[in-house]
Parts: sequence; structure tokens; C-alpha cells
Amino acid sequence: MHSKQFALTPRPLEMPFLIILLLIAPTSSAKESKFQNLNISLTQKVDNEGFHRELKWLLERGPTTFDCKLAIQLNVGPEMYLNPDQIADLNRLRHLSVLIDGEVDIETPAHLSTRHIAYIYVPPFEERVSLNIPFHLRYQRAQISGGYGKVIVNKPSVLALCPQSCARSEVKAPCDISNRILCKWNNVSYQALFDEVELLVPVGDLDDYPLVSIVTLLLGCAGCIYTLSVLSTTPL
Repeated sequence: MHSKQFALTPRPLEMPFLIILLLIAPTSSAKESKFQNLNISLTQKVDNEGFHRELKWLLERGPTTFDCKLAIQLNVGPEMYLNPDQIADLNRLRHLSVLIDGEVDIETPAHLSTRHIAYIYVPPFEERVSLNIPFHLRYQRAQISGGYGKVIVNKPSVLALCPQSCARSEVKAPCDISNRILCKWNNVSYQALFDEVELLVPVGDLDDYPLVSIVTLLLGCAGCIYTLSVLSTTPL
């Protein structure tokens, strides 16, 4: 008996499709690889003391990102905030280009506040650029024996708007500070040249509440008595 052998040769009609697939696959994978390796690094440092701090960023990039628009996305927790009025002044003076997405009440303590998002649009630069973002810590709920509360500064995300895109990592975010049009940004990986930032905030001591209340009441009464005495001795 003779066994039949079948040759696995493509049909004439399948040849054009195979050629197209072979041409498209390497090209698309090369574009995706190029996009995901933008060679971006970010250095972060927190300056100043107390409740008024400043984020200092040093952003560096490679030559493949020169045709990309970059932005930094920062998720701001309820324990801290960016002051909208202060940011508006920095935008007006063109020191920064920042958009705050969300409601920000600068008077509320941490346990009554909500999160908001800040988009910091990076200006055109050749190799590196420095960005200084002022932020403020909120008062936290008092507790027995006082102490310190912890505030974690979230790791920022780097967004890129390039001619080529990678649909798997798309993020819809405002194109600029006008907040009128949403663009499809790409959340790209970068080299983080910093450790997680944890800040300490002094917390009120509930054991001191009676003493503070009495002293506040006495000072208020003394102020009222002084004001009334001045008004009574002032000639009409």
C-alpha cells in the first residue's frame, strides 16, 4: 500500500493575505516597542517644612520622545491639596501649566475632604526640565495622646501624546488647561529615581481639649472686656 502525502502549500488566493500579514506584524510591533520604550526618567523631592510643601520634579527623556507631548498626572489624596488660586496665579504668570480636576476646599480637614487630580503639562524641552509644584497638607482629626499622622504622596503617572499610540494603555484626559477637549493619552512606563514619600503631620491631642477650651474662652472674654472698655472711654 502506498500512503498519500499532502503538500501544505498555500493556495494562490491566500498568498496576498499572507504577504500583507507578514508586512504589517513587524511594523506594528516595532511601533509599539518604540512607544513603550520612551526612555523617560523622573526624579522627585519634597522641599520645605510644615504644612506648606513643594514637589520638585526633574524630568529627563531620550531622543525618541521629542515628537511627543508629555504631562504628569498626580492623584492628590484627601490629606493634601493644591490651592486653586495659587495654581491659577502660576498659570497666569506662565511659571506652570496645571489643571486641577475636582473640587478643592482649602478650609476642610483631611477627614472631610475628597481626592482630586492634577495634570501638569510639561513644556517643550530638549533633554531635561525642572517643575516645582506647591502643595499643602491638611489638618487631621485629633486623637488621644496626639502624635503624628502620615501622608503618602502618590507616585505620579507620566502621560504621552505621540503620533503613534498603544490602545491598551490609553487614558482620556484634558488636552490642556482649558479643559475643553479630551485627548487619548498613553500612560507610559518611566524610571522612577526616588522612593515612596511619606510625610508626618502633627495631630492634636484630645487630652488637652479641656485646657484649650478654657483658655480660649478666657481669652475671648478678655478681648470682649477690653473692646468694651475702649469703646466706653472713647468720646463721642
